[in-house]
Amino acid sequence: MKIIVAIVSTVTLLFTGLFLFFMLNINSTQGAFNYPASNISETSKQAIAETLKAFQDGYESRDVSKIGDCIARTIDTTSIFILGTNPNEIFKGKNGAQALLFGDWSWWGSVRYDIGRLYADQITDSVAYVALPGNIRLDFGNMVFPLEVSGVMVQSGNGQWKFSKMQFLYGWNTNHIIFARIAAYGTLICLIALLALVGIMKWIMALKK
Repeated sequence: MKIIVAIVSTVTLLFTGLFLFFMLNINSTQGAFNYPASNISETSKQAIAETLKAFQDGYESRDVSKIGDCIARTIDTTSIFILGTNPNEIFKGKNGAQALLFGDWSWWGSVRYDIGRLYADQITDSVAYVALPGNIRLDFGNMVFPLEVSGVMVQSGNGQWKFSKMQFLYGWNTNHIIFARIAAYGTLICLIALLALVGIMKWIMALKK
């Protein structure tokens, strides 16, 4: 029985170690790096980059008094729909955009977008799909995670491009998340088995007395 307990204890420690390894390496990827070449005119790409620069400036200053200015320069409030990094972060319209920016600038962290690696695909003369990588240093815990932003941008009559649809994604290595969850289940099962074995051993010892 003692040998079985020792084996289960070893397996428990192994699963625990695997869980810690995968959790600590969950953000080991450096973010997206293999975007294809953009399929858009250089003029439109530069105009889109200008909008993204204004968006970056807002996330850099994090001055909530300037949320209205940022939205006016970067977001089409008549059609905007935004998905955040969390499942329930769903924002629509001007009020939704204001709520997202207020929360991000107040509590989320320091975001840097890599505009130089922007991918843009022209869908029509006034509609484009865009994606760009970045990273965030969270206010809580000072942790840094890779980030990706994608969406649809529309061109207004004055030639300015604005976001119509947006999605924020953490660039986590999801394989590590899956393996960490498997290791957590393994740890839990082994702990239950270990406690049961210890209980049985104590019961057997009590009977011998």
